[in-house]
Amino acid sequence: MTGHAIVITAVFFAFLVAVAISICITYRKTSRVLKDNDHLANVVENLKEESEEHQKTLDELKEQLRTKDHVLKLQVETESLRENIKDTKDMTDDELRAWIEVQMMESRMFCDPELDVKTMAQKLGLTQKKIKQLLKDSTKYDRLYDYLTEKRVLYASELIKENPNWSMEAVSKEAGFVSRTTFQTEFKKHIGVTPAQYRQHTQTEVVRAKQAPDA
Repeated sequence: MTGHAIVITAVFFAFLVAVAISICITYRKTSRVLKDNDHLANVVENLKEESEEHQKTLDELKEQLRTKDHVLKLQVETESLRENIKDTKDMTDDELRAWIEVQMMESRMFCDPELDVKTMAQKLGLTQKKIKQLLKDSTKYDRLYDYLTEKRVLYASELIKENPNWSMEAVSKEAGFVSRTTFQTEFKKHIGVTPAQYRQHTQTEVVRAKQAPDA
């Protein structure tokens, strides 16, 4: 074998060794990366499981709080009913009617469009029969609807005065009317003008009051 052939053979052998070393290094790096990826995947999975467990615990705590709040609310309402019954049992019918007026205005319960005799009785701590009798004997209202409608109209008139930028739709809903059409009809029936006309009138009165010279 000539010297030239030996050199070529040596170079080729060195190349093979270098390739083999490179392959080994790459394999080790690849193995390390795969191992790290597996580790990261396990960490992510563990975190996911912990997160789900924490969320479950959080949901359970929220539910317990809601239940506790509901129980406390029921306790407060029950105590309030007991006080109402205690306070109202010796009242005359006229005193009861006046007392109911105060309760209605303070609680604004008439703003609930679904308020009926049963719910009203529960909130006031009275019987349905007693409420119906009080309304009937007042000679002013034929039905609970008439009583609640009057309260809603009067409250709506206050809202119109105090909130000139509110839409009539907003006023209607806030006062407890089931529809804007009913609101328009009942308002004109009780006040004598439409809600829009009433707003225009009240705004005119405000302007006049501002322009009036000081006494």
